[in-house]
Amino acid sequence: MLWAALMLSAGTARAVDGQVVQTYHLQAGLDVDTAGQVARVELPGEIPAVLNAPAQEAIKHWRFKPPVRAGHAVTARTYAWVDLVLVKRPDGNYGVAVRYVKNGPALALRAPRWPMEQGDGRLTMAATVQPDGSLTDIKLVDSEFSSPLARKQFALAVQEAIRHSRALPELVDGKPVATRMQIPVTFRTRNPPGVAEAEANRPKDPAADARETPDLSGQAIALDSPVQWVAGPPG
Repeated sequence: MLWAALMLSAGTARAVDGQVVQTYHLQAGLDVDTAGQVARVELPGEIPAVLNAPAQEAIKHWRFKPPVRAGHAVTARTYAWVDLVLVKRPDGNYGVAVRYVKNGPALALRAPRWPMEQGDGRLTMAATVQPDGSLTDIKLVDSEFSSPLARKQFALAVQEAIRHSRALPELVDGKPVATRMQIPVTFRTRNPPGVAEAEANRPKDPAADARETPDLSGQAIALDSPVQWVAGPPG
């Protein structure tokens, strides 16, 4: 079995050179201690088991600025989007490149329905993840559509999808907290005409083309996460 035969080592995305074999765009649960170190990592079960250990090793070298309450740093839990890249090195061995993308609550956003057959465009919604996991304060903050009717119909469809979605809130000192989010969405018609999809905007980075099309949840951006990423390991 190929996976069992890999000789793996972990590193940052820029430090492991070679041919990209597979890229996983995933969300990991992180427990951050009062020193800002990652004390515990929860990775999704769908990644190959052989990649779990090197990914955990790399992520545990990340550093965050922990939240402060009453003048003291406290523990926190956040959810980080991670690019986990399996790379074949020039010497024939394999490495795992681990890249931080962003962090915030863990969203399970429902895909919006298409309200019209045509109507390519984009929009950005704002919402707040509440401590109970609900999403509130949903509003349109930016949009670009060919007509006011398309803008209205697509905005209503996204609002409805977000309203019926849920999230795992971030934790500060063991207690769930509210986090403000922005959710960019692009509506694009496929060929042949009449077949359409709603997908999130791809991250603007060199690795974007190597990924599968991300879902809406993967594109939500936390505006005021209490846990701020500082840096990964040097090198």
